Amino acid sequence: MQDAADEVALPRDPEFRAAFVGYLEWGTRLAVLNSQPDADPVRDAPVPRWGWGVAPPYQPG
Repeated sequence: MQDAADEVALPRDPEFRAAFVGYLEWGTRLAVLNSQPDADPVRDAPVPRWGWGVAPPYQPG
């Protein structure tokens, strides 16, 4: 996934990459669960909000 992120020039900031991967993992799990034949998805489920700037910016050592 890191190669794909590099190819589309996403920021290399580790905090950004971690948040982005977390968002993709959340969406993927939700899609898998909701695409099962016996799935009963919640219609009005809240969508998580990921913040930016919650922690100080990464400073490479």
